[in-house]
Amino acid sequence: MGLFEGLLDRARNSAPVDDHTAERVLDAALQQAEDFGVRRFTVDDVARRVGLSRVTIYRHFPKKDALLSALLMRELRRFLSKAETVVTAQPTSAAKLTEGLLFCVTFLRQHRLLNRLLKTEPELILPYLTTQAAGPVAEAREWIAGLVRAEIAAGRIAIPEPDIDSFAEILVRIVLSLVLTPETVLPIEDNAERQRVIELYFVPLTQRFTPAADHPAAPAAADADAP
Repeated sequence: MGLFEGLLDRARNSAPVDDHTAERVLDAALQQAEDFGVRRFTVDDVARRVGLSRVTIYRHFPKKDALLSALLMRELRRFLSKAETVVTAQPTSAAKLTEGLLFCVTFLRQHRLLNRLLKTEPELILPYLTTQAAGPVAEAREWIAGLVRAEIAAGRIAIPEPDIDSFAEILVRIVLSLVLTPETVLPIEDNAERQRVIELYFVPLTQRFTPAADHPAAPAAADADAP
């Protein structure tokens, strides 16, 4: 299995490291990968950075790939946890959608390791986000669809079951596009202009899926015979 293959599912289904020394090693590994990438990444360099012996590191991570895999899963778990915290904190389905999307785009666009790999070692990661992205897209779609179904179960939105995966995949592809091609006329860096984009494009989308009973009543038509 490749380093990036099935990463989201592995991160969601594995327990985080619960050891102070292992956490220190992962912190040093992240800094090393951010500074020098993955191809030049060595356990010796991580050992020097953290001030531990190779033997100590190998007790926790028996080979370099195991250390890199643990690092990537920790970063992905951090992303998923923060994203779900942002979504859960929002009072409405519209806010959950817009704030969740904005968080995902912002977090990934600012992630040092991800950007390092995209710029200097794209051959390692880019295929899993483009030509070989069917698996990662499916994993992300499943995650978002789970959040959508939670909103449906709570009675806040109403999406036909056959449309849930399509809706979730649209959101995944929006995020991918804005991360992989950051140059855009969409003013996502400007708070005021970003709010205008949200109101124009995303609020109507969420209203489309909001139960009719929750929609504000439309104003009554004026009586044509009124003076």
